[in-house]
Amino acid sequence: MLTHAIYPFAAVVGQVQVKKALEIALVNQKTGGLLIGGEKGTAKSTLVRAAKEIIGEQKIIDLPLNATEDMLFGSIDIEYAVSKGERRFSPGILSRATNNILYIDEANLLRQELLTAVLDANASGINQVERDGISFTHTASYTVLGTMNPEEGVLPNHILDRFGMYVEAQSEKDIEQRVEVIKRSLDYYADIQKFKDSYAEDTQSLAAKIASARMLIASVDVSEAMMQLAAQMCAQAFCAGHRAEIYLLEAAKAIAALSERSYVLPKDVEEAAVFVLPHRMRKPPEQQQEEQNQQEEEQSDQNDELNQDQNDEDEERSDESPLTPPPFEDNEEDGEDEDNNNNEDNEDDKNKEEQAPDNDKNQLAPEEQIADIDKNFRLPKMVLDLGKDRNTRRGSGKRSTTKTDLKQGRYVRAEIPKVKVEDLAFDATIRAAAPFQRMREDNGCALNIKSEDLRQKVREKRIGNTFLFAVDASGSMGARERMRAVKGAIFYMLQEAYQKRDRVGMVSFRRQKAELLLPVTRSVDLAQKCLAEMPTGGKTPLADGLATALLTLGMLNKKDSELEPILILVTDGRANAVEENGNDPVESALKIAEKICKAKITSVVIDTETDFIKLGVAKSVAKAMGATYYSLRSLSQEQILRIVRNLDV
Repeated sequence: MLTHAIYPFAAVVGQVQVKKALEIALVNQKTGGLLIGGEKGTAKSTLVRAAKEIIGEQKIIDLPLNATEDMLFGSIDIEYAVSKGERRFSPGILSRATNNILYIDEANLLRQELLTAVLDANASGINQVERDGISFTHTASYTVLGTMNPEEGVLPNHILDRFGMYVEAQSEKDIEQRVEVIKRSLDYYADIQKFKDSYAEDTQSLAAKIASARMLIASVDVSEAMMQLAAQMCAQAFCAGHRAEIYLLEAAKAIAALSERSYVLPKDVEEAAVFVLPHRMRKPPEQQQEEQNQQEEEQSDQNDELNQDQNDEDEERSDESPLTPPPFEDNEEDGEDEDNNNNEDNEDDKNKEEQAPDNDKNQLAPEEQIADIDKNFRLPKMVLDLGKDRNTRRGSGKRSTTKTDLKQGRYVRAEIPKVKVEDLAFDATIRAAAPFQRMREDNGCALNIKSEDLRQKVREKRIGNTFLFAVDASGSMGARERMRAVKGAIFYMLQEAYQKRDRVGMVSFRRQKAELLLPVTRSVDLAQKCLAEMPTGGKTPLADGLATALLTLGMLNKKDSELEPILILVTDGRANAVEENGNDPVESALKIAEKICKAKITSVVIDTETDFIKLGVAKSVAKAMGATYYSLRSLSQEQILRIVRNLDV
């Protein structure tokens, strides 16, 4: 971006915390860098780029999201290798970023292995390259500034911990402040140079403040009392590891230097904690246990109240109408009685039509019912943590990142081809051939390339996943409108599946068997229709439901070996359908669950059991399946529904 087009740092309205965190990171490189999160349009990138005018001779080096390993870490110098016939290292982005600022816009969208390598190299201070016949090591010391919008994806905790500081950028709520944002934006685009000149004095003052603090930072002393304070604060925050203490003191030193002091005060440590501790804080084990016990007590109290209300209602009904009168069959009554009876029957039929669904009025058994979909049920953001996918897959979608052998997707690296080259990596091929040019005969071409020099592109792209819902539709699921919440949760998942272009299927099990309600399809509308029309009633054939799901996924795998399906089991675990061979229904379900685990099927179990006496069968089934376990009640309290691949097999 051109210098004259940079929006002045001091002209940004509000964002006091973000500005302070940036000043700390720019003064002391040992703070571990800064990650700025926040919703779109909150001046995150504007503030980082505006820092160019207050950092003196330092440069801001951008790390693009499409950067390859060669671009980032460095590789062979092709021109030198061709002309001299020798290998020489050509520096990459990390080398240029040394003693400068490395800026990663949308850091959460960068490949996690690259982001981890960037942070590791900065922490260790060296970048070691072993590739293309080159072994080279150079110093790597830079300040990492990253921005991210959590709506586009979150970073795992182990990567967040590598950032020294984190700050949240929030939009202004005050009307006057929002109006001021509009005025300054209009003035900026009306006359950029005039606008910059109006803030030139503030910019120079801030640049001098940063430069003075950088000179003072080396002489800032940290007393043992401040070390004890930092250790105590990190221990009370239950931070994992000891990065927090180190970054906390380094940030406090920067705050002291910005205040033109050569010593750290308690208020400096407290201010630094606002940026260093929030993304590292964890709940104490005792509090987690207390919350769990409290939730169980609340559930038991609610269940007691529901049971009491149900008993009271049953008693009232029994008092009012102890017996249901037999149907009227005598047709020899007088016309007046017949008309009265017809009117009463019409009113009763009309009431029944209003209560029963239009589509299944005459198809449901007496004990069956159809629950509505609770469209107000809000599920947390669903994140698939499927680990490193080493298989090559095809398809399209917007959810999971995978390797692909199609000539589309992002080019991430090159490899020696195992078969005929179909997607040639020109840059890697030239690098492989360059050192041997002086030893090869002149064939009239600029480069003499042999077959052993050829390199294949490795590409990554996003594809959709396949979700198979195995839903318990027994009578116990219909109690207390439990099925309404279950349908709401599945409805929310189906909406997200539509956005991510996933394929979905649905298995329902009730009475004595399971059935495939919906074969795997991309029609999410059809899945929602099947969900809405799915009745509940009868016993719980849990084992048959799992067996049908396993059989369905096995047939899908035969048709498409690249498929990596996700099984979502929704049940209360009350398996009570009698097995034909007389086996215990729970033991049969656990055996099928173990088969699913051995098949390495990624699975999730959503436990809907909320009764006062809990059997815990669903949790045992989840353990046998190697599945991620959630309870339906706790889902509303979760921030992320994380689906993890079974890594124990």
